[in-house]
Amino acid sequence: IRLLKDKIGGYKKMSYYTKRKEEVREMAIDFQNYDGPTSYYELMENQYKFEKLAKRYGLVKEFKENGII
Repeated sequence: IRLLKDKIGGYKKMSYYTKRKEEVREMAIDFQNYDGPTSYYELMENQYKFEKLAKRYGLVKEFKENGII
């Protein structure tokens, strides 16, 4: 079970939703930092995937600000 450090300095259990939301954020960061060759099809496919995930986990504003979608 992953633990999330709260503002007071204690730890609490992460819900599946919160855990998955953090994983999606990390995936987006890795996507942005990828320097290898990418086709336009792969870019469109990843953008579509991140749009769906952003809607599901409430990350639309953050992803738009960072140029992911």
